[in-house]
Formats: sequence, structure tokens, C-alpha cells
Amino acid sequence: MSDNLTARRGDSLRESKVPLTTTVVDNSAGAYPTEGWEVTYFSTSHRGALSAHRVTVRVPAGLAAVSPRVRIGQPGCVYGVRRWGFALRPSALEAAGFDPTPLLTTGDDADALRVMLQASAFDLPGEFIIASPEHPFRLTAPDSTLRGSSMLWRTYLGALSFFVSDGQVDAAFIRFWVEADQSYHQAVNFCLEALNAPYSRE
Repeated sequence: MSDNLTARRGDSLRESKVPLTTTVVDNSAGAYPTEGWEVTYFSTSHRGALSAHRVTVRVPAGLAAVSPRVRIGQPGCVYGVRRWGFALRPSALEAAGFDPTPLLTTGDDADALRVMLQASAFDLPGEFIIASPEHPFRLTAPDSTLRGSSMLWRTYLGALSFFVSDGQVDAAFIRFWVEADQSYHQAVNFCLEALNAPYSRE
């Protein structure tokens, strides 16, 4: 695996930086206007516990006006889900009129990237956030309509196998869930037994 691929894998699987008790995530620190959106999702703990979450995220103002409604499974303005949270599409922020210029300190490319990541990437509470057909990730605008979603990150089994293997196994197992439901849940049970956790099929 190349150094670049290793770095990208490491970033996507890093732990979230926000406390589990967080109910509102706001990266702006008052530096730009925001609007309150809501994310609903599931996460898995290192002991195998599956938890449902509902969290408010303060995104750059104007995003709702340029983000069309979507159906579950369509990404919309969501760029992707990761273990630590999710990221918005930078193109959506540009369409909303987000201007990073006043927030720049040095003005170089690295500085611009830092500002865009600050405005578009949100750490969320949870040890390992998952997003799959079984446990979808949803992002809704202030009017409660769906504007982004993901079902193509990691399944419950994907998170469990990551913990059982101490981070050595990194797989989604989405096709496994779709094509072999019974075997999938047997594998879930095996992982829960390895983690000494009770099995609960939700």
C-alpha cells in the first residue's frame, strides 16, 4: 500500500474528536453565518453496542437554498461518511456562496484547504459511525426534508470486524449483507461473541 493510500485510509478511520454527549456540532466559531441541519445515523462501540444518534450540525448559511431534495440512498450534498463523521461536497458550499477568503491566514493552498475542511467536514459523536442499506445516514435541512444520505460506507459487520481485528480488517461488507443475509448475521454474532457482547438484530 502506498504512503498516500495509507494516509487516506488512516484519516477515514481515525476516531472522532467530539465527546459522545455532543448534541450540536458547530465548526464556525462564529466566523461565518450558519444554519442548523440535522443528522441521524448509527454508530458502533468497541464492545459492539449499536447506537442511534440525532445531532444538529451548523453548516454554512445558504446550503439549503442550493441543495435539492433527495431520496434515501442518493448522496445529495453529502460527499461521504467516515468513521469520525461526514463531509459535505465542496461544490455545494461554493454554490451556497461560502467564501473562505476572510478566514485565510497565509493564503497558500494548504491554508485554503484547511478552511474548506473546517467548513465542510464534521466530527460526530460515536466510536465508529456506520452507513449502509441496513443503517442509513441521513442529513436533513431546516425544513426537515432530506438533502443528503449515504448507504455506502461501512455496515455494522464492517465496524465489528474492525474492532475484533484491532483495526486490521477494513471492509464494508455491503454486498455480503445484500446477497447473504443469514450468513451476514451469523458473522455479526461471531464478532459480538468475540467482543463478549450480546447479540441484538436491529
